[in-house]
Amino acid sequence: MKIQRIDTEISLDAAQTLSPSSASNRRSAQGAWTDLALHTLGWKAFQDLCAHVCEDVMNVPVEVYREAQDGGQDAVFVSKLAGADGGSPTTTVQCKFSSNGSRHLKLADLTEEVEHISVLKEQGQVDRYLFMTSMSVSGPTAIAIKDRLRALGVIRPHVFGKEYLVRVIRGNARLRALVPRIYGLGDLSMILDERRAAQTKSLLGHMASSLQAYVPTGPHVRAVRALSKHNIVMLIGNPATGKSTIAAVLSTIAADSPNHVCYKADGPKQLLDNWNPEEGGGFYWIDDAFGPNQLREDFVDHWIAIMPKLQAATAAGNSFVLTSRRHIYEAARPKLGTRNHPLFRDGTAIVEVGHLSSIERTQILYNHVKSGKQPKRWKLAVKKILDVLSKENTFTPEIARQLGDPAYTANVTVSLDSLLKFVRENRAFLLQTVGELSKAHRAALTLVFLHRGRMPVSGPLPEIQEIVVRFYDVSRETLADSLNELRESFLVEVADGSRRDWNFKHPTLSDALAAILRDAEGMRELYIRGVGVETILSDVICDGVEHIPDAVSIPKSLNALLVERLVETPDDGTRLNRLLFHFLWERASDDVFCQVLKKDAAVLLRKAWASREIAFDPKINVYARALSFGILPVELRIAISERIETDLIYENDASFLDREDILALLSPLTLIKLSKRIKAEVIPALMTKIENTGQNPDSELTPQENFEDIEVTLNYLANFYSDEIDELPEINEMRKLISTNVDALIRKKEEEERERDEDDWRWREMSDRSSTTPIPLSPHKVSFNSSQNRSIFSDVDE
Repeated sequence: MKIQRIDTEISLDAAQTLSPSSASNRRSAQGAWTDLALHTLGWKAFQDLCAHVCEDVMNVPVEVYREAQDGGQDAVFVSKLAGADGGSPTTTVQCKFSSNGSRHLKLADLTEEVEHISVLKEQGQVDRYLFMTSMSVSGPTAIAIKDRLRALGVIRPHVFGKEYLVRVIRGNARLRALVPRIYGLGDLSMILDERRAAQTKSLLGHMASSLQAYVPTGPHVRAVRALSKHNIVMLIGNPATGKSTIAAVLSTIAADSPNHVCYKADGPKQLLDNWNPEEGGGFYWIDDAFGPNQLREDFVDHWIAIMPKLQAATAAGNSFVLTSRRHIYEAARPKLGTRNHPLFRDGTAIVEVGHLSSIERTQILYNHVKSGKQPKRWKLAVKKILDVLSKENTFTPEIARQLGDPAYTANVTVSLDSLLKFVRENRAFLLQTVGELSKAHRAALTLVFLHRGRMPVSGPLPEIQEIVVRFYDVSRETLADSLNELRESFLVEVADGSRRDWNFKHPTLSDALAAILRDAEGMRELYIRGVGVETILSDVICDGVEHIPDAVSIPKSLNALLVERLVETPDDGTRLNRLLFHFLWERASDDVFCQVLKKDAAVLLRKAWASREIAFDPKINVYARALSFGILPVELRIAISERIETDLIYENDASFLDREDILALLSPLTLIKLSKRIKAEVIPALMTKIENTGQNPDSELTPQENFEDIEVTLNYLANFYSDEIDELPEINEMRKLISTNVDALIRKKEEEERERDEDDWRWREMSDRSSTTPIPLSPHKVSFNSSQNRSIFSDVDE
């Protein structure tokens, strides 16, 4: 299904005469003249908006973009349009910005432009003169200014004020897509129709306020291109780099289309609850796709199960945006293996977030400080320092947000050294800020943290609430009051259907709480005693085990208590058992591992989902670990040995052949027999599989991807038989056969693509227009001549 592209193009003359009725043909919750806060954009963003209006609404291609050389807040665009007589009449666009939202344009505002217009006249650049301003313009004032412009030699003068700009913003979806910050200039119901506004508000939740400070960066453009071409993209990066914000903006743009129904899911299970892969037109945003702070093993299992359906869904016209912290995805990647999405495996649809240009950094910092809650005197005091801060290597969008909020800068003085330290050592400042909150406020944050960052507004779990009440010695009433007092600074309410939850304003706050509670005397014992066993299996790690970021480390002194809680894990036959095996494999210390099996040897008899590859099966890895300690019963070793042999012979799963600990589960005699069966059964089966795949490939996969599983198996076999590889020429023969088949499939695919029309949708329009120039400048070829003495932060305090 193709997504309808909304293209509303208005000629220059039509734009001049556009009436309110022509903009009100679409349903809206507000009138066509509803105000938008254009004065909050700042001079630089307003100039960029004017450039887009010229090119994308008026069809006036901008060739020269020059800021005023006197350091003022005006800019001039010059454009040459081919005339009917073959000539090139010139259009000059004058942008005039004011940060005063109630100011009206006056005839006197033209006075300072008289000299400039005289120069332009001498240069033959006043055929058409467009005067665009963020201020309101009355009819008499517009007439007076146009009369004055004609007297100065302008042939065709035009005046466009705030009323016109608001109208075209509301009437042009493509303009909003190119300048997504527009969505943050007012209530969404002022910009979108009622249905789409309601959908977008529900989708964004507390992130709606971030739109007013949004800057379309390089990662944003790359994400748009990936969506345009593949209908899927994953945004990965370190904490605080803006992954979720980019996803939120892409979702807002998608919701602006009448052909999209947008959903947000926290993880793959919620995705499964909200989609039909056979229907098109869905836009799915999966935040923290593999876990919010740590890798969720159950998330990996779900993704492995649904990846083939995901490919079918994108082919049906659905779109997907996933986000993940870099270290979490890197932990998930080997476990996903060849079942990962092909475009994620080769990196084609993965966008690294966090690498920002100098222009992007300054604009992000400007937007957050300009729209933030800092008092005017603070903004005035720091505006000469902000440019230096934006150039720091450790600068992130989240740091910019914190600088705009006085709740985070209580320990910062208005000096270069203090502000630089805040940017360079932001984690330390965040820990200090949280640590210096009142006891009641820290208790409230801890309460949300112990609910894994999502606590029902209707009330916490009684056992967790009791932990916090005891540890902090606060009343339940005080806790409730403190939650509300932290609203919008540290906590936000997020709607999820009919349910409302308290969430952290930003995930870095959860990281800070984890660090603080990790060192809090007595807190970890209360934590282990009070939280559910599933939380322990997912969030805890034993002291001495290889570090897992953001995990709650349990000291050896609490091992006995931890073992008690682990053996309480219900034997559910599926999910919890698998989580228990994962914990014993990767998170348990040797002491805890042995204590659990000593206390409840029947743990090894529990049933759990099997992994697709033996090397990543948690139960098999637990058996291998138990064998290394001499505590694996003989009958279980025999049973697991038979399963391993079966998977290798009949499923061609050779993933364990480079794992000494798993091979140790097989007796020497079994290994000898297995080696003979590989040569006699597995290798011929692989040869047949190559031939069959070449004749009947999966059309949803690339030619290379069709043979990827086989190539991985061949690599395992080649390593296993490295000492006798010369005696197995079949391995090299199969590699050559794969290469021949891939080449043939590539040729066939190229022929089919030449006959097939390429899918086209509104993302492609954005991608094509954005690919030629850096955002946020105009997307056409524009030369930019900037004043050397003018800072983007010059009006940050206005």
